[in-house]
Amino acid sequence: MLSFGAKSLAFQFAIQNIKIKIYGNIILPVVLYRCETCSLTLREERRLRVFENKVLRKILGPRRDKVMGK
Repeated sequence: MLSFGAKSLAFQFAIQNIKIKIYGNIILPVVLYRCETCSLTLREERRLRVFENKVLRKILGPRRDKVMGK
């Protein structure tokens, strides 16, 4: 039997996996729809990377292995 904290972590992990699947299967193809028919400039590639990092940071939250504030 799992304790409350373990259930909570398992639930959070499951939610993160669902969000990542939604991002990969729905959001990313919509964002990249036009990109397969034309060439991207370096600026556009950088903006796409920034967008992807921003979304993944939002889904995954803060890193827990680092001490916050230092």
